[in-house]
Amino acid sequence: MKPFQLLVTILASMLIISFILIILNDDVITKEFVYEPDSYMSIRDVDVEPVEVTSAKIRLNVTAYINHGSGQTRNASMLIRAISSDTGLLETLVSAQIPDAPAPEKIKTIPVSQELTVDRNGGYELKLLVFNNGSIKDSGSVNIRGLGAMTPGSKHSGITLTGIDFTVSGTSAGNVDVVSDIYLENRGPEPSENLEMVIKAREGTSNLLADKTTSKTGIIASETTVVKAVKLTVPDNYNYLVVVELWKGNVLVNEWEKPVLLAPTKTIPKESVEEAVNIDVSKFVREGTMYPPVRPEEIPYYGEPQAPGFGILTGIIAIASVLLFFRRRL
Repeated sequence: MKPFQLLVTILASMLIISFILIILNDDVITKEFVYEPDSYMSIRDVDVEPVEVTSAKIRLNVTAYINHGSGQTRNASMLIRAISSDTGLLETLVSAQIPDAPAPEKIKTIPVSQELTVDRNGGYELKLLVFNNGSIKDSGSVNIRGLGAMTPGSKHSGITLTGIDFTVSGTSAGNVDVVSDIYLENRGPEPSENLEMVIKAREGTSNLLADKTTSKTGIIASETTVVKAVKLTVPDNYNYLVVVELWKGNVLVNEWEKPVLLAPTKTIPKESVEEAVNIDVSKFVREGTMYPPVRPEEIPYYGEPQAPGFGILTGIIAIASVLLFFRRRL
């Protein structure tokens, strides 16, 4: 093929290929610019609920409801910081990924959840930050307090003690047999476990343990009260504090106490009850020097002034008596 014909063929081929590409899609060669609006994300509401409560820690679930109004979400995330209300220091922080989503036609709410663990004894401010593609889109906060009032899961039993009655079943050799009728109510929604009770009698003044026994609660149906009777033998003429401990395995679930008075003229420290006391005043007289009572200063009284004549007569009589005395001596 001659050089001229070869050149014409190459040019014709290039022209045909270019025409085909233009017809099929202009984007094969150049990419058209498409405007994408900035993403709109805002925190609408936040829920915080306990997941697990122990004696020292609380595991919380934080759910933020995020409104996504426009733009596509890319590498979006939520950061949660727990700031101590007492010290203002950072206690812990966690983050959660927000799924990528295209720009919605209308506002869409996305729930995002994450768990974090804090100390049970304290209050916190949970600060939330919402990121999208490295930029902060919104922030918010929620305060939590009173965590110490929450009962640890290990101490949930549903059983509460509503009262104790005491009766004396017998006496011997200075000891008294006291029967305690313990009223137990299951306020939980399910039947209770068969838990162990430890019943103690402590002397009110010395706090010495006088007697101790154990008993089982039995399985108590929901919203039901049962009475458990136990006997304690204690020395007579003392006041006692009867303590009922409820145990779940090796965990002390709850503790109640009530006094039983075998010497009612005395007062035990736990129940400081005022009583009328007959006081013998003579026992409070102190021996020693008695000081006379302080009296007001006495002012001398000279009476009314006498008449002048009475005073001269007295003087004359006195002079005459003196002259008569000297005359007799002469």
